[in-house]
Amino acid sequence: MNKKLAIILFIGLGLIALISQLPKGNVSAKTESTANGGANRDANGKNTEIDSSKTEETHAEPLTPGQQKQIATLKSSLKTASTEASQSLALEKLMRAFMEFSKYDSAAIYAGQFSDSHPGINYVLRAGQAYFEAQAYAINPKKASLMGEKARFYFEKALTQDPNNLLVKTNLAMTYVDTPTPMKGITLLREVIEQEPTYIPALFNLGILSIKSNQFGKGQERFAQILKLDPTNYKAALNLGFCLAQLDKKEEAKKVLKEVVAKSKNPEETKAAKELLAEMLQK
Repeated sequence: MNKKLAIILFIGLGLIALISQLPKGNVSAKTESTANGGANRDANGKNTEIDSSKTEETHAEPLTPGQQKQIATLKSSLKTASTEASQSLALEKLMRAFMEFSKYDSAAIYAGQFSDSHPGINYVLRAGQAYFEAQAYAINPKKASLMGEKARFYFEKALTQDPNNLLVKTNLAMTYVDTPTPMKGITLLREVIEQEPTYIPALFNLGILSIKSNQFGKGQERFAQILKLDPTNYKAALNLGFCLAQLDKKEEAKKVLKEVVAKSKNPEETKAAKELLAEMLQK
């Protein structure tokens, strides 16, 4: 297994942590007034219907006929939803389908358009997180750069409403990693750590940056620190095992990775741990 397989797992931590902040269909009094103003309109009467002609991306692998049918049904549900709450729930279902079909950019574009017409911070966070995920999974560097720019836009917008949101700062930092100004990201992570020294998402991402820069000793320190705080963080354990293997501490690495295989319930983590163990046996 190469470094990319270990690194790509970083996104799971941020996505899981942010999920509790995303919209769940709660409706305010202002939102309820939407139903009286007609479908797909906000409280001020502005049309909030998503323009599907601007949301489709060109993908290397097109959707199958069955997938196209499923997406079309979900788009129709979104278009006919009559309140902000029902629109948000319909959008969630559509985004999940796009992600299931590995169309992360399409999910992000829909989330972004919805956020642009609905100013609530939860919608801004959802858009930023969707673009963040699209950036992580983009194979084409140009697309990854574009997705990162959009993620930064929404994360920075969220911070204007919630300046002390450490997770948003942490994820914003990671959008700078593959840009000409990666130090901006490192600076943001250090600011988070100064504010909260035991904040696991920031520690985790600093560990990932250590791996990317081949500083495996520093990576080992970061992931070991996380495991002291949370012994069940198997993403950290996986990356710790990877760092130990790169430092030629094979017996320590095997012990850590075998624990991931034995205890983690995440198939991606156990698969990666098994691949690392197999690689070490071949050397």
